[in-house]
Amino acid sequence: MEFEQFQQFGTLLLKDAFVLSYSGYVTEDILEAVGATLRQRLGDHINSPQQINNVFSIFVELMQNVIRYGTDGPQPVGILGDRESFGLIMVAQNGTSMDILSGNYVTKTAAKALVKRVDLLKDKTPEELHKVYRLRLNQPPDINSKGASIGLIEIARRSSIPLECNAHNTADGLCFFMVKASVQRSP
Repeated sequence: MEFEQFQQFGTLLLKDAFVLSYSGYVTEDILEAVGATLRQRLGDHINSPQQINNVFSIFVELMQNVIRYGTDGPQPVGILGDRESFGLIMVAQNGTSMDILSGNYVTKTAAKALVKRVDLLKDKTPEELHKVYRLRLNQPPDINSKGASIGLIEIARRSSIPLECNAHNTADGLCFFMVKASVQRSP
């Protein structure tokens, strides 16, 4: 990266009121360390304990999704062997709300399934999301699930606006899947 690109990136981060930005390989240890930093930073930006809890919970769910479901991301030149999932997560202040965005590499099949799941959730009312959540808790996890299959539902329940997502095909046959949640400050 050239200094000019680095300076432009820094300017963008400051301009958009980023509370936290992480890009790299994700493990449970990294989740714990970055999560501790986020909790501290949220206290500087938010007065509402409920908003802090919602932002933090969404962040944890998104990071766990990267860990559990992401495929290996770009490999540094000369590195051999298995690598953790590669992801990007940002928390940014947007007026009175906090936007939480994540992106990671997934297979094209997984991307289609994720977009479909988000599309099903984004049209639901809070009451309907609560019902879906309760129903899902009483069912066995999905066949390919590495958790309880409630992560996206929990994110949708805690988000103040409907979830948004997008998937971009990459040159190596994968998709970069992105999801956005937002938590509005309580009145």
